[in-house]
Amino acid sequence: MDELSATGAGTHVDRVTQLQDSADEQCKMLFSSLHYLHKKAGMVQVSPEIPITQQNEGADSASEFSLRTKEIATDICRQAKKIDALIESLPGVAVSENEQMREFDKLNQENEVATQELHEADQRARALLDCLSKAMRDIADNSGKA
Repeated sequence: MDELSATGAGTHVDRVTQLQDSADEQCKMLFSSLHYLHKKAGMVQVSPEIPITQQNEGADSASEFSLRTKEIATDICRQAKKIDALIESLPGVAVSENEQMREFDKLNQENEVATQELHEADQRARALLDCLSKAMRDIADNSGKA
């Protein structure tokens, strides 16, 4: 939850966007991990009957490979925990359907009030524009008479 505070997750939309970004990041991490494992793994003989005939020239040493795979696993787990925290912070996860409907109704009412305020502000702006236009016409008409 600390990461949410630090990133300024204020609105539900912010959290959804963070969740999308985190899921994208997790996908990139998984893709990069598979690429690393494919390119940097050394060949290991799994059966005495099947010898290793060719080595992976770009392979990391066994100790370095082990260290890097542990780092990769840690990073993936950390990202998964971040995603879990974001999911838990979303509205409605631990809320009943009735509570969600009440919240929806409340938000809908707030939206209606905001829409009405916007409409009234638009009407005031149009009236002011009409007054200014009339004043400008009057000034233009009278400036030629002086």
